[in-house]
Amino acid sequence: MNKAIKVINGKSYTISNELIRGVSIDTRTLNPGQLFFALKGENTDGHKYIQEALNRGAIGVVVQHKTDSSDEILVDDTLFALGELARYYRNNFDARIIAITGTNGKTTVKNLIAAILKTKYYILFTKKSFNSLIGLPLTIFKISGDEDYVILEMGTSNPGEIKRLCDIAKPFIGIITNIGPGHIKGLGSIEGIKKEKIALIESLPDNGFGIIGANVNGINKKNIFRFSINNAENIKIDENGSFFIYHGNEFFTPLLGIDNVYNCLIALVITDKLGIDVKHQQYVLKMVNPEPGRLEPIRYNGLLIINDTYNANPVSMRSAIDFVFSLNRKRILVLGDMLELGEESEKYHREIGEYVRKHCELLITFGQEAELYGGVHFDDKDKLVSYLRKILKDDEVILVKASRAMKFEEIVKKLLRRI
Repeated sequence: MNKAIKVINGKSYTISNELIRGVSIDTRTLNPGQLFFALKGENTDGHKYIQEALNRGAIGVVVQHKTDSSDEILVDDTLFALGELARYYRNNFDARIIAITGTNGKTTVKNLIAAILKTKYYILFTKKSFNSLIGLPLTIFKISGDEDYVILEMGTSNPGEIKRLCDIAKPFIGIITNIGPGHIKGLGSIEGIKKEKIALIESLPDNGFGIIGANVNGINKKNIFRFSINNAENIKIDENGSFFIYHGNEFFTPLLGIDNVYNCLIALVITDKLGIDVKHQQYVLKMVNPEPGRLEPIRYNGLLIINDTYNANPVSMRSAIDFVFSLNRKRILVLGDMLELGEESEKYHREIGEYVRKHCELLITFGQEAELYGGVHFDDKDKLVSYLRKILKDDEVILVKASRAMKFEEIVKKLLRRI
């Protein structure tokens, strides 16, 4: 415990020097012997749960203002302290870190790489989307020392976050999937987004290497390998999946759309370099399932619902729309707000609306910004679903997509209950 207190630059006068058996930020999942970090968030403050943490057996509580607890460790910033302890912990292990960032595709690419590497190596990888200044340290603490590779997502919404995540994780391999207009509100511009993402490549050691998409420029570092959709040949995409040829070998994946072919290519490029044979690559891509809410196909009788509700920005929105437009069905789009676009928000929403209206049979919208799309607009999700249900003939494809905070998965659930 004393070493941990020193690492996080904490102050404590009464806490005992016991062995820390883990780290927790949530009293609901805290186990006895863990160190509890009281983090401040938008909706809650961990300082409110200090006594509960101690009652559940926390060995100590890391706080940024004094409390009545005799087991407190006082620091300037609990979030920074969490990262510092994770950085110290990571330095105890030799596992090679693979870090993935980009505007789109991080989670899918991470899962594909993890599934392929597991056929040969022992790995640890980020669960769900634990890619933030909170989630990444929590994944680091799960390293046991037996891993060959640790695969981490790195997300960002403010300048300097990728650099900080790299300081903590010290990646050996860096991947930038792409760069586009996402989180512009926090990062200011496309140039700001690029600068933030490139921080991953700049952090790599001289003996490491980077994999970057074709639209990522301005990188002069050595050992950088580029890829693009042009690395694949004979691409064929339909509502059942995607077929393509890479380096003379045939691949099929049930993942939908051209962006997922692109994601598969990233996974193939890096696992080639890490010694995975083609047969294992082919098997994994054939068996992989889409992540919930990410171009996830849901079939009911003849109806096809594309649940793409996890998130949305102009790049992923246009890509999902293009996929739906390619299908030989009546096309219905249910679209919501794309958030965190800052001053460019109105422009992007109007552009998407103009693009969509030219190609689909019906556009339905929900959300304040979504009204700019120019479709049939609703202010109530129940009324939207009722309208939609009345017109369905069960031979349509319905794309449901919006930013995560819009909770468009509720529309999918309501619709499935009524059909």
